[in-house]
Amino acid sequence: MLPTDTFLADVETVIAAFTEADRPRARKMVEELELIATKVPRVADRCYTYQARLYAKLQEYEQAIAAVERAVQLMPLDDNLIVLRGDIYREAEEYSKALQDYSRVLESHPEAVTARMRRAETRQQKGEFLEALQDINEALKHEPRSLRLLYRRALVLVDLRRVPEAMADLKSVARLSPDKDLKRKAEQRLRELGER
Repeated sequence: MLPTDTFLADVETVIAAFTEADRPRARKMVEELELIATKVPRVADRCYTYQARLYAKLQEYEQAIAAVERAVQLMPLDDNLIVLRGDIYREAEEYSKALQDYSRVLESHPEAVTARMRRAETRQQKGEFLEALQDINEALKHEPRSLRLLYRRALVLVDLRRVPEAMADLKSVARLSPDKDLKRKAEQRLRELGER
């Protein structure tokens, strides 16, 4: 294993469990990633991707977008980078740009469930509930057993004031989910809606 592999695994760990205490470490990692990208060009796209994710954790969205753009220049056909850029735009509350990126991925890969879910979440944040529901229903066609999608649909149905349908989805999630956190969330929403 190369030293860069160990470092990149460490970066991944910081991103996954980021807290305010990690800020100085994340900034140092951003600098180190720049050096690695220069010295080891074959991993430059990964370095820029990690930089983007770290900057997003630091809520430095302009730098995050610049970093992901550098990765996209190296790997223009990588849909995951386009989704990541959309995620950063969404975190920065630039919803129109986020929707453009998710839609771009879906034009070439309509089965891309992650892009479709993120677009649905963004539409829901914008108050475009019917469009969000359409995206979730389309995603469910590709992953009909996804309890996370079912939970997300329930949230949109509540926004649409279609409470009986939302409760049916939430009951299914609460009954079937092996994920304790998701099960707890579904049960909590059911209580909020007046039924257990």
